[in-house]
Amino acid sequence: MPHKKASSKRPLIPRARLMVAVALDYEHELRCAEQYGVGAEIQTFGFPQFIEKDSTKLFQRMVKQVDALKGPIGCHGPFIDTIHHSPDPDIREVCRIRYLRAFDVAEALGAHYVLFHSQFNPIIRVPVYKKVYHENSLRFWPEMIEEAEKRKIPIYIENMFDDSPVPARMVADAFDSPYFKLCLDVAHAEIHSTLDIAEWIDGSGDHLRHVHINDCMGSMDDHLGLGQGVLDLSRALALLKKTKLPLTYALETGKHTAASMRYLGIGKQA
Repeated sequence: MPHKKASSKRPLIPRARLMVAVALDYEHELRCAEQYGVGAEIQTFGFPQFIEKDSTKLFQRMVKQVDALKGPIGCHGPFIDTIHHSPDPDIREVCRIRYLRAFDVAEALGAHYVLFHSQFNPIIRVPVYKKVYHENSLRFWPEMIEEAEKRKIPIYIENMFDDSPVPARMVADAFDSPYFKLCLDVAHAEIHSTLDIAEWIDGSGDHLRHVHINDCMGSMDDHLGLGQGVLDLSRALALLKKTKLPLTYALETGKHTAASMRYLGIGKQA
């Protein structure tokens, strides 16, 4: 049964820490960010159709729009088929090229971070898989962390198909770098894992820096508005607040963003 509720006098997320995810419906989503006086996580240029075609004019326009926003700015890197821990060197090289380009995009946007997926796949039931994932991750990421340090743009690693925070946490522990942190997608954790959200938050530890938030019906990545699905988001937000970590949040709710702002208790700015 869908959870609704929420919305109190005090916003559930401080406006200064909130962003609207800007993906394929970028005009609407950027307009929402402007209307509500929040930041934006630019995801548009992480999609293959915008990587492969000449999107220069769109990008230049978006840089200007983002520059006028009041809140934090983030950049979501490429995520389709970017298996950066692959044992195939050609696949790793494609990921390397795509990820370095994402840093260029992030820098031009004035982003506070660049985000990539962990790409851990629990469906692979091969005894050596976790070891291969970990060891190849340790080989791949140092160059990217060096790039992050050079540009002062931290990397955030997001759970996608992960059934546990452990694999990504182990990589973050190994680097122990302020430029390599974790992002928790609350809906992904619900869909792909049997763990309670409290276990995800605890399991991410002090590496957690960013949260993707939307609602779902429990089996698909629906990107519903907050309170429109089955997630107990009030509880999740309360647990995240208790960590006292300097978290930022991106609303991945598309056409449901206005309803999600009402849920959070955030109104439009004059």
